[in-house]
Formats: sequence, structure tokens, C-alpha cells
Amino acid sequence: MTQFDKTKFSYHGGYLMYNGTYEGQPTYEEVYGKDKIHPSRIGMPVELFIARFKYVFFQGAFKNFLVKNFTVEEFAEGYKAGKSPLGMLEEKGFMTPQAKKLCKQNGMKPTQENYKICIHALAEARMAA
Repeated sequence: MTQFDKTKFSYHGGYLMYNGTYEGQPTYEEVYGKDKIHPSRIGMPVELFIARFKYVFFQGAFKNFLVKNFTVEEFAEGYKAGKSPLGMLEEKGFMTPQAKKLCKQNGMKPTQENYKICIHALAEARMAA
């Protein structure tokens, strides 16, 4: 199993990609077909899509949690299985900085369950107003 290397991440146009190699990494011809790629791409591994960030608010926290709690193969397999990047991290306990802040503002320990309680309470308060 391959650990993530922080130096091999790239971020461009809202997309966080991983450029390191890992076991089972597909090549361009496996993904797109040999006749549909430039000859210089033959045999090159395809970079791994990690996540898309509309805003870069929690990219750093996301990347740090990913590096500490996942192997590259584990993340790639989950993504191939149709799981969302944020969903995979949340299954292992990740919380966005905004979610943690909301829990703390309401005097609660930052957990996914407490975050849901806070959101539900906010929605009820707005509906009542």
C-alpha cells in the first residue's frame, strides 16, 4: 500500500489531483484507448482525481486528513466504487473547519452527529422566524 506524498498533489482550476504512482494505477491507453491519445501519453500513468473545490476554504484540512488516514489505493478503490471524496473522509471522522466551528459555537464537541443537530436547530430557528 502506498502512502500519499504531499509533494505530489497538484491544484489547478478547482481540481485537486494526485500525480504519484501507486499499485493498480491505470495508464492513458487503458482509460482512453490507444487510438484516442497522443503517442507521447502511451504508457504514462493517469493522475488520480482527489476532489473538486469550488472554494478553497478547507482544501488544506482535507488534504492533511487524507494523507494521515488513507493510502492511495484505498482512496482510489473507494472512488472507483462510486463514493464521493468528502463522503469517504467523513466516514473516517473528517469534519470541515466550518462544521467544527459551528459545533463549538453551540457548546458541543465537534462530531458529525453534533453537527447534524446544530444544522437541524438552525433550520428550525429560521423556519420559526
